[in-house]
Amino acid sequence: ALLIAAGIAVVLSVIVIPFRLGSVSMPSSGIENDTILSHLMKMIGLYLTCLFVAYSFLVLAWRRTARELPLILREGMLMPLFLIVCTLAAVGLIGTVVAPDTSGIVGSLFKLPNSGVTSYQFELSPSDTPVAETVDISVGDVGGMEIETTGAIQASFTPFDQLPEHFKLDDITSDSIYRVSPYEPGILETIPQGEDGDLTAKSVISKIYLSNVGPDPATVGVFVRYVPQYSQVVCIPVTALGIVVIFLVYVVQRMASPRMFAVALSTFKSEVAQPLFALVVSGGVCALIAFVWIPYNTFGEDIKMLKDTGLTLILVLSIVLALWSASTSVAEEIEGRTALTVLSKPLNRRSFVIGKYVGIVWTLLLVYLVFSIVFMAAVAYKPIYDAKEASMGTPEWQTCYLEMIRLAPGLVLAFMEALVFTALSVAISTRLPLLANMTICLVIYALGHLTPLVVESSMEGAGFGIIRFFAQLIATVFPNLELFNIQAAISAGVDVPFVYLGWAFSYCAIYSLIAMLLALIMFEDRDLA
Repeated sequence: ALLIAAGIAVVLSVIVIPFRLGSVSMPSSGIENDTILSHLMKMIGLYLTCLFVAYSFLVLAWRRTARELPLILREGMLMPLFLIVCTLAAVGLIGTVVAPDTSGIVGSLFKLPNSGVTSYQFELSPSDTPVAETVDISVGDVGGMEIETTGAIQASFTPFDQLPEHFKLDDITSDSIYRVSPYEPGILETIPQGEDGDLTAKSVISKIYLSNVGPDPATVGVFVRYVPQYSQVVCIPVTALGIVVIFLVYVVQRMASPRMFAVALSTFKSEVAQPLFALVVSGGVCALIAFVWIPYNTFGEDIKMLKDTGLTLILVLSIVLALWSASTSVAEEIEGRTALTVLSKPLNRRSFVIGKYVGIVWTLLLVYLVFSIVFMAAVAYKPIYDAKEASMGTPEWQTCYLEMIRLAPGLVLAFMEALVFTALSVAISTRLPLLANMTICLVIYALGHLTPLVVESSMEGAGFGIIRFFAQLIATVFPNLELFNIQAAISAGVDVPFVYLGWAFSYCAIYSLIAMLLALIMFEDRDLA
């Protein structure tokens, strides 16, 4: 089945790559300046995605999958996930009663396939006479416009001879990309009469007038990015895709490796039944809700402190739960001879260790889903609460959405860091008990977050070889956990790019794989008797 899936993945990649290479991006995005390594990583990621999709559909097509699907849906991680999805769906349906412009939001959802960047390329020879070029710009769906040129030009949506007498056009040169902004009207003021002079009107622009004012021929590129009226609806298909991916990963694990999955399922059930699990979830939820009402005294920046405090709490609680789970499910089973009984069955040691890791990961994922929902709701409510405290008007829902959606990368990165600690904890638990495990992981946590500072200090102390040696040793052996920290982005109020999440995931996967290989090596010759 894996060989068949690999062949199908090659076909899918060949089909998708032309669309990916033929896609247009805005000049300011800098995507066209990507290195060869970046393009190679994207191709590898695309192939692995196609491989996973092909193998998942093959697994779903098995008769055994159809027979066991009802049982799969009732046990393990999928039942809590189903309850969470149903609860959020019910809240969403109830919210449509009070939501503004519901029809516009639904219409924006159906316009998502048409979103993207459209480009127009024109060649202009040196001339004092403006040239009319044909375009098809639906103003109501425009989310951004940029003009890039190799010479000096002027542009207008109205014939030059019909512009007001003292109207001055912006000079567009090759020195920088000309961005059309509603806050600096410029070319927007040239939209003809009868069409509203902004990029949110429901009108169509069919002509753009260009004049080459330089001495040399110029190549002009007009790039238009289309987005629906409510671009926030993109989170709906992204969330649905995430749910489908979790379902497929769960089913593929169950059907492709049933023995390993049996260990993972047993670990998941035992850890969820532990009192610590209920204590962590209930305590974390209460704390995340209470953080909304805590005064941080930051002169209007309370929401940044809320995000940083909440992310730190979620990370610490998840690491504590991972350490406890690894110690109780691995170390204590080895010391109590339970592992010997399990391994006396047709189950090898590799499946036992990997199954334990997967079971703990499913437990952490459930915890993160609960924490993420509560925390994102708290962050979305924070602007409303702050506005009431300051006797200001209620903010728009777009403001609440923006603060909430900026939190999502931080939650994903925190989960990646928890995965790294889970792998390390499982590896340590194959040889050491709980207390030693927590001590070592505490040291790794401290040094991992201090790695950039240690490396910087070694550069300042370039004359001391011992400092450079220990700095390089720490940076090589210990994970750089600051890669998963977005405190700087939160403080600056900037978005975390999706590409950064991809590189962070690669780092998380590589380091977790190394830790699990170490766990397999240490457990392979462990005397269980």
